[in-house]
Amino acid sequence: MAVEEVRRAYRGRVARVAVTDRDALPEARRTLVRLLAGLRRAEDELARAHRAAGRPVPVGPLLRDLVAVALGAAEATGGDVDPTVGAARLRRAYARGRWPVCGASVGPVEPTGNWRAVRLRGDLLAVPATLPLALDGTATAYLVQRAAERIAARTGVGALVGLGTRTAVAGPAPAGGWPVAAEGRVLRLTGGALVTADGWRPDGGGVLDPRTGGPPASPWRAVTVAAPDATRAAMLAIAALVRGDAGPDWLAGQGVAAWPTPRAPDPALGDRPARR
Repeated sequence: MAVEEVRRAYRGRVARVAVTDRDALPEARRTLVRLLAGLRRAEDELARAHRAAGRPVPVGPLLRDLVAVALGAAEATGGDVDPTVGAARLRRAYARGRWPVCGASVGPVEPTGNWRAVRLRGDLLAVPATLPLALDGTATAYLVQRAAERIAARTGVGALVGLGTRTAVAGPAPAGGWPVAAEGRVLRLTGGALVTADGWRPDGGGVLDPRTGGPPASPWRAVTVAAPDATRAAMLAIAALVRGDAGPDWLAGQGVAAWPTPRAPDPALGDRPARR
């Protein structure tokens, strides 16, 4: 079973789609193009909702679904996976300057954790002015899952769709499974999804703790989770980082396979014993 693959660059990340039959490649390529175009439209719609400063605005079906998924993840994790970390993310990204567009001075990073203030009623979305949303943690996972399932359903072949560290597969897998790189490992998927969440990075990406607005106090630098669904995998990986020292035991009870990546030792600490 030969695997055919297409890759594209999207805002600093790699978007990829692969199928187990060459004849399915045109459909796979079209699906990838639609995925990226839909994501761009949703981002534009979300920007309009932010500019409305709390007033309800109509949104399309995709953004409605992405917001619903994000709010569902926040509720399921007790606020550990919170889309309202957007404000803290922006403050960190512009910590030495001013806010984009308006030019106002950037204040100190503050806790967010107020996802219940976001209102989604049917196709109307209201986002408070002080709580810009960051949907990327769950949005890309939701999209790759849906795209992989769509390709497999329409073509009858195995499909893999990935965007950055979110990967989902559907349909019959190639012999030995789909190889997916994650934090220096190559894991093989025969079904479901693989997602890696990593801590805050200097480039402005990664996970923030919604309760503090800062990087999680986690023993792990990154967490990779394999689950039947990419959205669930993303939710668990992010929440495990946010929960800090409690994350390992909590994740162990979720019934999924996980590969945590420990933080590198700090040379300034020497050979001090680990905290118990």
